[in-house]
Amino acid sequence: MVVVSVHLGCKDYLLFLVSLVFWAALLRTAPALPLRNSNPIYQFDGQVRLRHLYTADEQTHLHLEILSDGTVGGSRFQNPFSLMELKAVKPGVIRMQAKKTSRFLCMKPNGRLYGSLFYSEESCNFHEKILSDGYNLYYSENYNIPVSLSSTGSLRQSHQLPPFSQFLPLVNKIPLEPVFEDFDFYGQQLDVESADPLSILGQNPSFMSPSYVFG
Repeated sequence: MVVVSVHLGCKDYLLFLVSLVFWAALLRTAPALPLRNSNPIYQFDGQVRLRHLYTADEQTHLHLEILSDGTVGGSRFQNPFSLMELKAVKPGVIRMQAKKTSRFLCMKPNGRLYGSLFYSEESCNFHEKILSDGYNLYYSENYNIPVSLSSTGSLRQSHQLPPFSQFLPLVNKIPLEPVFEDFDFYGQQLDVESADPLSILGQNPSFMSPSYVFG
């Protein structure tokens, strides 16, 4: 009886070894795929962050902002013009777009910043580098010049960073403005005899109340 149990145990052990060798060979031939969004810059939902870029010295505190005319400046406090969408376009490289004006932060060859309604890889891509003090440095992928709210200088010519070039990407603390969608309310036909004239219950899908067009 003991011999039979030992024999069965050996068969189970041999089957285990065979299956182990099989899975080892299968894993060896399987392609090695990188982890999705494994880059530290990609650890955010949808690879997009809503942030205010804050920079300061001993006396001045600024948040980078892009105005409606494309002017890039600094505001002391967070405001709708300083709220930026930071989106990764490749490992370590992002593009920045003002939430309010839909303008992209871009740079000219001389380092001057401006806001553009059109995205350009050459002018609007920036490396994002996290410094040892926790601040972030953004510099043009094409021109190798840092983003600064003061004078700018090429990183290839000097290791001295210009003032207001080290930023903290702060979480938004102001309410997001609703987006009003264009809709021809006057061209709608309101059925005043209906039990659901504003289509709250969906009985009149061709009619839309103005209360439901804010995103």
